[in-house]
Amino acid sequence: MKKVVFCLSIVSVLLFMFIMNKSIEISNWNADNHPIATVYLSNDTSFKVELYPEEAPNTVNNFIYLAQSHYYDGTKINRILPNYLIQAGDPIGNKKGFPGYYIKSECRYNGVNNRLKHKKGTLSMARSETFNTEGSQFFILLQDDWQLDGKYAAFGRIIEGMEYVVELGEAGVNVDYTPVKPIQIDTIKVENYEAVYEMPSVLSVQEVLAQDD
Repeated sequence: MKKVVFCLSIVSVLLFMFIMNKSIEISNWNADNHPIATVYLSNDTSFKVELYPEEAPNTVNNFIYLAQSHYYDGTKINRILPNYLIQAGDPIGNKKGFPGYYIKSECRYNGVNNRLKHKKGTLSMARSETFNTEGSQFFILLQDDWQLDGKYAAFGRIIEGMEYVVELGEAGVNVDYTPVKPIQIDTIKVENYEAVYEMPSVLSVQEVLAQDD
């Protein structure tokens, strides 16, 4: 009898935890809680991005932290694959720039249950072929690409101004896929609804190099 009562107690606890987790998940999906980033470009256009901290919390934290630190101000669109994606966030401009640290790849293939799909208008973190090498660079898809799902850390989606991003993807490019006519991010302003986004959880260069040993 005691065993039956004990088992029922365990089931009750697990059921309670499940209900609590579901309510938290639903609460997190409230669009009013999602940070909104407005990206202002040097060609006098802008676009708005809805960020999803419930899917990639540290990635969103990192993006907002860098934006509010004015890290992205003056950085150029450093890569355009016509009608496929544009890439930005490199302070150097040679596709190798990063903020001096890395963050974990918040994607399914790296142990994080990130459910965001890589459809048109999605923001996702750029990285090397190795996981956990994201820093500040991100890309925006100009078309759906489900093959990226689970492999790259998607963290936001354009909700306004997608037509301007599409225009960028149609611009002329050099042989290294940099735009013929340079375009830069003037600044990124974030409406975070009073949430605080401080220094993200980071990995040092040494830690990332050690994971390949």
